Amino acid sequence: MSSLFFPAEGRDYLLDVGVHGGVQVGKWFIALYEGDYEPKEDDTAANISVRATEITAYSEGTRPEFVELAPAGGATSNQGNVAQFTMTATKTVRMFALLSSGGKGASVGKLLALQRLASPRTYGAGDVIKVPVSLTLSNP
Repeated sequence: MSSLFFPAEGRDYLLDVGVHGGVQVGKWFIALYEGDYEPKEDDTAANISVRATEITAYSEGTRPEFVELAPAGGATSNQGNVAQFTMTATKTVRMFALLSSGGKGASVGKLLALQRLASPRTYGAGDVIKVPVSLTLSNP
């Protein structure tokens, strides 16, 4: 699997809140994408749904929330509370992202990070997709 990609918007948010005293986002949400798209530095919450073609064909009313564990050793994850999507149509998942808005297809808020999957996977109606997410900050 490829690594998590933090576009400028995500890095700026982390610096703004962690160093500059900016306003913290209370909840993060996970979105799935089907477009054959490579994450870019200028990806934002305003443009990613169109650029990467967000998947909204799932029965949950909103994007599932990312419920993370307390950070330790420079990392956190949603282990123990993995996000789930119940598909309502056949879709090929190629990427997921963490965004501050829970609205399906929403183009507001902040885009924290994206991950393009090493290989796409197709799911049919009724399939439940479980998305584990790990965030790690490390030195180069």
